[in-house]
Amino acid sequence: MRDIISYTDVVQNEGFNIQHGMNFRPQGKPYSILLMSVRKGAPYNDSFDAQTNTLLYEGHDVNRNESDSPKSVDQPMTSRTGALTRNGRFYKAAKDYQNKKTANPEKVRIYDKIGSNIWSDRGWFKLVSADYVFTEQEKRKVFQYRLEPTNSDGSMSPAEVEEFEFSRRIPTEIKREVYKRDEGKCVHCGSSENLHFDHILPWSKGGSSTDAKNVQILCGKHNISKSDKIQ
Repeated sequence: MRDIISYTDVVQNEGFNIQHGMNFRPQGKPYSILLMSVRKGAPYNDSFDAQTNTLLYEGHDVNRNESDSPKSVDQPMTSRTGALTRNGRFYKAAKDYQNKKTANPEKVRIYDKIGSNIWSDRGWFKLVSADYVFTEQEKRKVFQYRLEPTNSDGSMSPAEVEEFEFSRRIPTEIKREVYKRDEGKCVHCGSSENLHFDHILPWSKGGSSTDAKNVQILCGKHNISKSDKIQ
């Protein structure tokens, strides 16, 4: 599984042209998709806690055809016709799980925008809770979704899961810094294909995920080669 991908790769992964940040079981899929960004100037207050590996995702605003100032009105639970919005569908799924109406939490695939046409596949999460609250920061009601990581969709080997978990703990700002420093290429061969974020000192051996000096970009070949040597 590649860690650094383009928007085209995201589309190829999912099989359709993703137009929205929030996608509740699109195209009849048995899972949902969220696109997130924690970059400066990002439109929503998404965040990722590298210590707990928990994702906090903010709901989305009304469309501009419904308000000249979307940031000044409450994020919508329902549309003008009374149907649940994307916010509402994710909120209902979270509450159904919290209230034990469903046995399993909603499974969600997360893609994190690092830069222009540069994305990181954060993998699989489970939607465990949601709130719809008034915040002093925004002076309006917003949705706040809490997601916790789950290993995978079952398609990865234990070794791949371990490698992916290491990468998933690297904060977005560190990934952005490393990508710029390494010029989006493997530090060993200069390849720009099949790239991964790699811990120089493995996370399992005490290496930091929050220090750019301990993170580098490797192509798939050199990433596997290093893993073999460590093992």
